[in-house]
Amino acid sequence: MKFDSSFHFLLLTFLLLSHYAVGQRRTKITPSNPPTILWKITGKDCKQPSYLLGTFHLADAEWLYEYPEIKRVIDSTEFILTEAFTTERTETPFAKTGSQLKALSLLTPEQYRTLDSFFVARVGEGIVGNPDAETMTVAEMRNAILTTLASQSKEANGITKFMDLDLFRLYEKLGRKGDRLDRVAPTEFDSTNIDQAKQYLARSLKYIENSDKPDWNIYQMTGVNETVAHYKKMKFDYKLNERAANVQTSTDFDFIPVEQRNKNWMSKIIAAISTRPCLIAVGLGHLYYRTGVIMLLRDRGYQVEPVLFQ
Repeated sequence: MKFDSSFHFLLLTFLLLSHYAVGQRRTKITPSNPPTILWKITGKDCKQPSYLLGTFHLADAEWLYEYPEIKRVIDSTEFILTEAFTTERTETPFAKTGSQLKALSLLTPEQYRTLDSFFVARVGEGIVGNPDAETMTVAEMRNAILTTLASQSKEANGITKFMDLDLFRLYEKLGRKGDRLDRVAPTEFDSTNIDQAKQYLARSLKYIENSDKPDWNIYQMTGVNETVAHYKKMKFDYKLNERAANVQTSTDFDFIPVEQRNKNWMSKIIAAISTRPCLIAVGLGHLYYRTGVIMLLRDRGYQVEPVLFQ
């Protein structure tokens, strides 16, 4: 049996970095807390309106297309910006020197046993004495883990259902182009970054936890159906005049806080909306607080106003 290593590395890197809260369960609706996930961008150098859509990565996009407001946005925009997907040709950054590290040599004895048991249970063949597994790089091993999990998962899990990717593919189908906002994170490693490779591999093994449960997803989130239902009600407190109470921190080598990612996106967003009408589809968490995309655009002189759904 040969492990499948064809899964999209771009998608996997994005999934690793992206997981945001949908919002509070109970929110008092006020003019400053509009019940919407869609915002209109005008003013300054925008020749035509662009739109900002707060997505939820574990949902699909089909339900959105029933709204006339979304249909008008799709009809009137020519370009899509997402966190991770692009129609431009990009190269995944591989190690520049030396040979790429093989995954099995980096595992602790406990990790080795966990991985072997996982593949034996799921595909009937483990990694012990498996020549295909022995040649797999760190990224290829994570690919094999996620591909195996996705093939046996029916619920929304961040791979088989992915709202941002659905929207991107729709624009592709319509013959339009798009680009990614996040950089391409490292997926391959050589002898110069062994510690980073071990972190990357350890995170990959974390996906196995609770994967025997019917509602497994890559974010280890429980109550996904309930959360998606709440998201579709579009009742959020964006706290646009507040600072984030809990700032994300991590020791991961490739971690970038949400606030910094939002700032990093501004130059590409402004360049796009100044040349053509765009849809900017990013995780809802990127719209919250004074450090979110809404306020960053307002601070730069743009009008960003809520679009209410019928």
